[in-house]
Amino acid sequence: MRLSLSRLAVGRAGWIGILLFVIAQAHIQAENHPFPLPAALKDPGIWDQPDFVAAWQPAKSTAKIAHKIWPNTPGIFGLHPHQVSGHFIGNRLDSITLLFLDSGTHFGYVSRDKAAMTKKMNRETFQALHRTTAEDVLAGLEKLTDSKGYPLTLGLTPMLQQQVLMFASGKLTARYFSIPEQLVKVTFYRDKKKAKSLLLDPSLADIKRRDRIKQLTQNMHEVENGDRLLESIPLFIQGDRAYCGVSALSMSMQYLGLNLDTEDYAAAAGIRWGSTKGSKIREVYEAAGREANMRLSRSTKFDFRKARSALDAGLPVIVWRRWAKERDYVHTTFAARFAENPAIELPKADMNDRATWPDKKAYSHASVITGYNAKRGEVIFTESWGESARNRRMRYEEMEGTVYYTFYPRL
Repeated sequence: MRLSLSRLAVGRAGWIGILLFVIAQAHIQAENHPFPLPAALKDPGIWDQPDFVAAWQPAKSTAKIAHKIWPNTPGIFGLHPHQVSGHFIGNRLDSITLLFLDSGTHFGYVSRDKAAMTKKMNRETFQALHRTTAEDVLAGLEKLTDSKGYPLTLGLTPMLQQQVLMFASGKLTARYFSIPEQLVKVTFYRDKKKAKSLLLDPSLADIKRRDRIKQLTQNMHEVENGDRLLESIPLFIQGDRAYCGVSALSMSMQYLGLNLDTEDYAAAAGIRWGSTKGSKIREVYEAAGREANMRLSRSTKFDFRKARSALDAGLPVIVWRRWAKERDYVHTTFAARFAENPAIELPKADMNDRATWPDKKAYSHASVITGYNAKRGEVIFTESWGESARNRRMRYEEMEGTVYYTFYPRL
């Protein structure tokens, strides 16, 4: 959740051919920007070069799956993508996504009371922008790959199914995905099988349940101070978008093997015009569970014991909770102090402390529970705001007192 409103406009310069890449590259090198070389959109060997990997590798990430994102990127196909992201598994760059247009990024955060007016004032313009962006990206892909691509339907769950176009781009496979009034994006994959699946690893579809349970349980680690942590949760930055709920879902589900981005869930939920008004986020959570062959059971309360049980099984827990700037400041400053002195403790949940907790009039926000410390009575949670917001701490009483929905994964 973010409180400010911004607009990131996307200009249409028209497609001017491969020459644009060469011209742009001189500018990129001058700016030392790690935007993909033209050849990197065809040759995965470039992805393994030390300088290229170093530029893309996320800093300070402990996750096995990690994203590095650059907004405001230089031009490609005559357009300026909203962002370019590199998807790492371990230390290996696995795919590169060019997000050319996203409704949430374009409109920023829009409050629900302004959603109808935003739509009324911008719908025709944004529809035209989407149309021209899609045309230019397709033209660029066809020129790059010397083909028209071929259609493919991905996914089993209707709400998350994607109608895509596949292109053979040298030794890579490119997947084009577009939804009117929502997004235009292209992802380049090393592995053709991954490009044709919504699973991070297509072999997950065949793994036995007991083996999957064993794998996930092994991801829970206990450290010297008593923390029990899932350290492999990827972190996707929601930015200035009403995407906290779908970002938390994407972080959790990619860890569990479902390879969908935040923007994919936002599109499926119908988050339009920068607002969640009228969207179907809860339904998307249920669909994501079905697509990953598991359940996301929902409760109107947070149960510390139940959350511990899920985490011990290697399953992250998502909470929707009431959020206030003042209380977030407490958690932020405590995280900084705790990094310097692990002996300090959060205030006890007495009447004075409870009086500062956000109430039902506060903003709504989604977080991912990534661990706990039973001895200290703390829940460890991660926000979709960047690595600095990974593994913050809150007393379990406060989590129980401010959560209004909890989603527990079950195999």
